[in-house]
Amino acid sequence: MSEEVTAPLSCRCGPEHNHNFGQGERRRAEGRLWGVAFITLIVMVVEILAGWLTGSMALLGDGIHMGGHALALGLAAAAYYLARRYASDRRLSLGSGKINDLAAYTSALLLGVATVWLVVESVSRLLQPGELHAQEALLVAVLGLVVNLVSAWILVGAEEGGHHHAHVHDHGHDHDHDHGHDHNLRAALLHVMADAVTSLAAIVGLAAAWLWGWVWLDPLIALVAAALILRWSVDLLRRTGAILLDAEAPETLRHKVIERLEEVGETQVTDLHLWSVGQGQWTLVAAVRSQEPAQPETYKSRLSDLSNVHHPVVEVSFCMRCRHCDEAAC
Repeated sequence: MSEEVTAPLSCRCGPEHNHNFGQGERRRAEGRLWGVAFITLIVMVVEILAGWLTGSMALLGDGIHMGGHALALGLAAAAYYLARRYASDRRLSLGSGKINDLAAYTSALLLGVATVWLVVESVSRLLQPGELHAQEALLVAVLGLVVNLVSAWILVGAEEGGHHHAHVHDHGHDHDHDHGHDHNLRAALLHVMADAVTSLAAIVGLAAAWLWGWVWLDPLIALVAAALILRWSVDLLRRTGAILLDAEAPETLRHKVIERLEEVGETQVTDLHLWSVGQGQWTLVAAVRSQEPAQPETYKSRLSDLSNVHHPVVEVSFCMRCRHCDEAAC
């Protein structure tokens, strides 16, 4: 009886895949957001104490408003920390990048609710004008504008890569260049910009009320500012909501991926799903049909220089008929 000896199989496992998709590094924006939130908290405490000691409702109201502002900034900063903290947690199968987009979506919701409150209050004051302490309120508005300008200065340029498009726009079509932006930082900057706009509008309205007695101008300007801020908020909700719902990547990137995959022999991409897993990071699942035998690794190698595309999955079907044959026959 011969004895069969089975040699142990050698394991040639490659390096373990990195699933943090670039979220494990501390971003410049995180530290800056904590700084801006701290400044806002200080101003909040000063205004609330001053309002309580002087009996000024304008100071007290603005202090409470600054508290909501600080909450939104703290939420944005905490999102960076959590995304970094859980970047390599395998329970998050596609990484922690969407924590930032979830925070931006929540922040935009808070801003929208605050804007609705501003509209209701402004309409109420238009219909029933009350007593307006223009000089005192003007001082509060100037202080708020200065704080928000300083906050904006700190945040602008915080996006990785040395540039940041702070503008918010919506012209009814997709903006491919926006999909790589940091929506969490954008939401925080949006809060600062919204506060700056309302402070500037308040200064104009209060100055008119003080100089010429135009009390009606203050709530009217507030309504115009609210409309602008609400548009910004809806635009940010649309963009972050699309990422949270795994919307398709911009057409420019989709076309680039399709071109790379169809470079392999006589290949046709029959299905492609390409979606975001973090700030400017993407993953994909593709189905291709080829007239020549090819392995999925061959197609993946065509995407290797796209550093923002991670862990592509490619399903290959072999078809010996012509390139434009009936799909049902393949």
